[in-house]
Amino acid sequence: MKYEPKTVAVIGKLHRETFPGRPNFESVANGDEAETGFYLSLESPICTVGGSGADQVSFESVRKIQLVLNEKQYAFLRPKLGTKVILQGQLFSAHTGHHHADVLMRVSN
Repeated sequence: MKYEPKTVAVIGKLHRETFPGRPNFESVANGDEAETGFYLSLESPICTVGGSGADQVSFESVRKIQLVLNEKQYAFLRPKLGTKVILQGQLFSAHTGHHHADVLMRVSN
């Protein structure tokens, strides 16, 4: 699959995960902020086509995507946690400590 600006569709099971955030990105139990987000466990693994930017690294056999959502999208998807969904959006690869999957998606639909 190609990265943004291309729009792609993916199918998988929606779930929530929590990871350690600031200041050390190591342990919530030791005082790091909890970063909880929505993720999609893909029905079938995908591969991404790399590009020239730091957010366009190629990956093979991606099985989980971190979702980038606004408040309305979180509210809409929350009741669907634990179910299979089809989402559309634009992919990019992780490039900050707040990214907890190799590939992320800015969900549009």
